[in-house]
Amino acid sequence: MIGFGGGRFDRRQVFKGTGAAVALTALGGWPLPAVAADRVRAGITGYSVINTLDPGKATLIPEYYVLWGLYNGLLAFDEKMNVVSDLAEGFAAVDGGALEFKLRSGVKFHDGSVLSADDVKFSFERLLDEKFASPNRSKLAEVDRIEIVDPLTVRIHTKRAFAPLLTFLTNARTGTQILPHKAVKEMGDEKFGRTPIGTGPYRLQEWNANQGLVLAAHEGYFRGAPRLKTIEVPLITEESSGVTALLGGQIDLTSTAPFADVPQLEKNKAIKVLKQPGLNTRFISLNLRKAPFDDVHFRRAVSMAFQREAMVRAVLFGEGVVTNGVLPPALGPFHDPKPRDVTTFNAERARAELAKSKYKAKDQKFAVVTWGSGWWKRIAEVFVAQVNATLGTQLTVEVTDPNAAYARQKSGDFLASVWGWTGFVDADEYLYDILHSKGWRNFGGYSNPEADKLIEASSRELDVAKRAAICRQAEALVMEEAPVIACFCSNIHNLLSAKVDGFVQKPYGNYGDQFPMLTVA
Repeated sequence: MIGFGGGRFDRRQVFKGTGAAVALTALGGWPLPAVAADRVRAGITGYSVINTLDPGKATLIPEYYVLWGLYNGLLAFDEKMNVVSDLAEGFAAVDGGALEFKLRSGVKFHDGSVLSADDVKFSFERLLDEKFASPNRSKLAEVDRIEIVDPLTVRIHTKRAFAPLLTFLTNARTGTQILPHKAVKEMGDEKFGRTPIGTGPYRLQEWNANQGLVLAAHEGYFRGAPRLKTIEVPLITEESSGVTALLGGQIDLTSTAPFADVPQLEKNKAIKVLKQPGLNTRFISLNLRKAPFDDVHFRRAVSMAFQREAMVRAVLFGEGVVTNGVLPPALGPFHDPKPRDVTTFNAERARAELAKSKYKAKDQKFAVVTWGSGWWKRIAEVFVAQVNATLGTQLTVEVTDPNAAYARQKSGDFLASVWGWTGFVDADEYLYDILHSKGWRNFGGYSNPEADKLIEASSRELDVAKRAAICRQAEALVMEEAPVIACFCSNIHNLLSAKVDGFVQKPYGNYGDQFPMLTVA
């Protein structure tokens, strides 16, 4: 039983092992005044767009980077990736298998309204509403009903045992952050996504499309007003421009760094480089509804036709590891490190598999979609070059922008695309979302009833070791059919000015949740 004495859930078993000035044009014209003791300039690098700040609609990495500073969940992750209390001061299992959460008293939203159980019930039921069409609906799919016990107590009843539930109630990439019922209803969903109201340490002060945001301290924050009164968040399209801005003193920290620069940056005493193996997976997304990827033999041939180790060297400069599936090493026992034939480079076997396909290599002249000019583009270039050399195909690289690439994934307007997911903290977010026939990130249309049953069974198994074994079995079954081409898992990085302290990096690539912890010398 999980008691109310702090509400801590130990997840260690799950995560075991786990300078010249830059021109302002490089930052989209975003004003960057000199550093001050009450302000930090936190650049989001590698991205140029934020579409929404509604947790229920968010899908992009930069959106969550900001959301984590605007909102809270019932729960959160501590520095060791244990689940701990956040808006809930404690939680416990009660008779009948429900989870009961006791809310903190007097927590205020940015508009001054006070958090109650009604806000929790509304937030979760909104996420579950099929008409709302949240991309994170599956995280609460096993919830049967939300019961308000009293104004500060809420119970979550599930249809059956659901192992990932506590994880999915954290302030991570979950969409389960708590919203103010009255404000959302008055504004409507679209307006709320542009003028968000949360309980978090910061509130939105200004939003300039494709340029950045300004966050102001929430003086009524339940943990105490943040030390820093203003967080300026410029969007910097190229990671290299982010490094230049940091070295030039125009920003104070960045959300990531170019892999090629990391070894040299680690020698620079003017900055701090934080890095660790990330909770991410990078792969080539395939459209199984269209030729030639509707043929399992062609998919297998392509998967065996390139050397992942070479990709890690050429793209990541060693800042990562090859993968044989979608579950990253940072998930501990859920990750299977054993090599698989279908994800191991073998030119002879690849050509033999291609001979079984109904498609001929010489007829394949389609483009692999990617974006930007950095490492996402290089992934496609390395992949295309090796597959062409091994199989005799004539694949090309099509470069677009992140939003267009994502839109094409969702609409099915692609054959192959460089893709991946980061920041996921439970195996279900990889297996179900990407590979289950109803997974919302299953853009390629993969469907295997046996795999679906295993994935569903894993989410109902509460014993960690048994659950991990089921997940490994499901992944092995799926990868034999190569619905996605697994590539690698990359390290995560944050760069900070030597004057900035207090940032604690977590393997899911956290960012905005650290803003209230920062100090500037």
